[in-house]
Amino acid sequence: MKKSEVYLDMDGVLADFFTEYAKLAGVKSGNYRDIPPAKTDPTLNKMVGTDFFARLPKFPSADQLVSMVVKLYGHYHICSSPLRGDHENSEKQKKVWIKQHLNPQPVDIVITPNKAKFAKQADGTPNILIDDRGSNISAWENAGGIGIKYQADEDSLQVIVDGLARARKIVKGDEKHEPQQLKSLDRSSGKLIAKSGDKDEHNENHEINDPMQRNAIMTKENASAGSTGAGSVASATAIGGGWLFGGNYGAPKGKRKKSKVIKR
Repeated sequence: MKKSEVYLDMDGVLADFFTEYAKLAGVKSGNYRDIPPAKTDPTLNKMVGTDFFARLPKFPSADQLVSMVVKLYGHYHICSSPLRGDHENSEKQKKVWIKQHLNPQPVDIVITPNKAKFAKQADGTPNILIDDRGSNISAWENAGGIGIKYQADEDSLQVIVDGLARARKIVKGDEKHEPQQLKSLDRSSGKLIAKSGDKDEHNENHEINDPMQRNAIMTKENASAGSTGAGSVASATAIGGGWLFGGNYGAPKGKRKKSKVIKR
């Protein structure tokens, strides 16, 4: 039986994005849910071109989460979305964070607004995504993968344990794969994440740390690209999450796919 590949989101899963986001917005409570919508654009402008993502604190549970996945699957991948309007720089800063904070390192770092394209392997084996956004999980599962919705500042690692147990049952054929249909809470931050249509602005990039993985991953991607269809990829409104990290979910009509460079 072929093993699933495990993809970990960075922000909200391993790195404490929300606390720093709230601080940057000047919210005294430190709770991102208290950020007024009017502060979204000014906060975005403060992030663009900076080392914001490289300076995020690591969640106390991050090392244990990585160790758990490595013990069960041997390695892991990072799959994170770039910042809207700042693809290249945010990608660079996220890789700085990953290099400084994660041990062992992931075999592959994928910075893309199109997470769902990695949901399954060429032979149909479902891959696993651990992500804090419900819309990302729904898109991943609709594309044939197995998702685990987990936000480190709100959920315990038992959520991961239960999710991985479900994944093993599905892969073994002991449980039917019924895609979860989840929604993301409105975080008043939907403008920050690059959407799926933005990848022409800066091509999505892989940084493969394990040379043995390169050929297999490239083969998998090529095969997936060749078989993409309405049944294998989630709708564009869900792929990549909310407007914050790139999906059209929740975006005003006037801001949906008007051009390659999105006007903020």
